Amino acid sequence: MDQPATPSVRNHLANAHTVRAYDRELSCLRGLILDMGERVVEQTQAAVSALLDADLSPAYRVLDREPQIDFLALDADEEVFRVIARRQPTAVDLRIVLALARIAGEAERGADKAARIARSALEFRADDSDSALPAGIAHALRAQDELVCCAFERSIAAVSQFDCDLAVGIFEDEPALINATRTMHQALLAPLDPPLPPAKLGPLFIIAHALEYIGRHAGAIAEQVIYVAEGKDVRFRNREILIETLRHRGG
Repeated sequence: MDQPATPSVRNHLANAHTVRAYDRELSCLRGLILDMGERVVEQTQAAVSALLDADLSPAYRVLDREPQIDFLALDADEEVFRVIARRQPTAVDLRIVLALARIAGEAERGADKAARIARSALEFRADDSDSALPAGIAHALRAQDELVCCAFERSIAAVSQFDCDLAVGIFEDEPALINATRTMHQALLAPLDPPLPPAKLGPLFIIAHALEYIGRHAGAIAEQVIYVAEGKDVRFRNREILIETLRHRGG
């Protein structure tokens, strides 16, 4: 007959069970956030394509699907509260939970910006949905969209393993995002023949601004990745010094 487990064995088994359960809860929370991030990229690309391709159906789909990301954000909030209530995490574990909560917020705000782009695309094409964007504006918009979506996608990839090097790479690419936004603004302000009326320029400026902020959300997510990976809150640190410090942290 099997002997009953000693108290020390029982404690070990209970602790192992608790750790496994806690890992599953964190995995569930991270999975929700990764899903949100992927959807933000898809929504942003679809909203911009509605404008560039003069096909409004993607913009309508973006607006229809926006509540799905809101529901995921609510689920993430509930999971955060559940983990804190059940596990009362401390030190590193608490840092992970808080960082994931902040990342969920950044992703949700990114989804809001994608919906703003979709609404602005519909506004731009309200009267003449088949008209083409001026070539300079279309080129600048396409470049800005590509850089922003790439940055956001990489920030979410960094979350999957709390990869500090991926996060630093996002910081290093921020000047390119700034230049893309500046180029887009210059294209919108450049003389056109015939000129775009203010009713058309307004939505385009809103789209450029929304894309700029999606890029900023990517940077904020990268900050939280470093917060977990390195134990440092870098939200208000000089970027150049921060990049240099993190790139040479091994030395």
